[in-house]
Amino acid sequence: MVKYTYQQPVPLQIDAQEVLREVGNLPHLLLRIGVRGGSFPQRALHPFARVVNEGKAIEAHIVEIDADETGLRAYFPTNISLRGTLTAGYGNEGTVEIPLDRLKLQPERLDVTRIDGKFHRVTLSDAGLYRSSR
Repeated sequence: MVKYTYQQPVPLQIDAQEVLREVGNLPHLLLRIGVRGGSFPQRALHPFARVVNEGKAIEAHIVEIDADETGLRAYFPTNISLRGTLTAGYGNEGTVEIPLDRLKLQPERLDVTRIDGKFHRVTLSDAGLYRSSR
């Protein structure tokens, strides 16, 4: 897995990889962007993450804060462009902005021929079972 470190104002490690998540009775293939470093405390407000590129914002389907509060994982459609800015925070307040253009982040893709059984690839045009949670 390739990890990038963004140094400003605190060092953050960022990676992107496709993963399967069980939703209902069907695994869904998503793109997980992981951010480690700094502080991501558990709060009463729900965490969010979005990628904004050329004025268009794509919201993460799920955002999870690590138990040790030093990282987060955001799950996006697999065909999202990793360009523009990744913003994460709580409620409607952004707490971190990461310039994806500067990182030239390339996601680690799963070899879908090695996946046994049926699954759904989440895309910008087809969110699968995530469309009901939005």
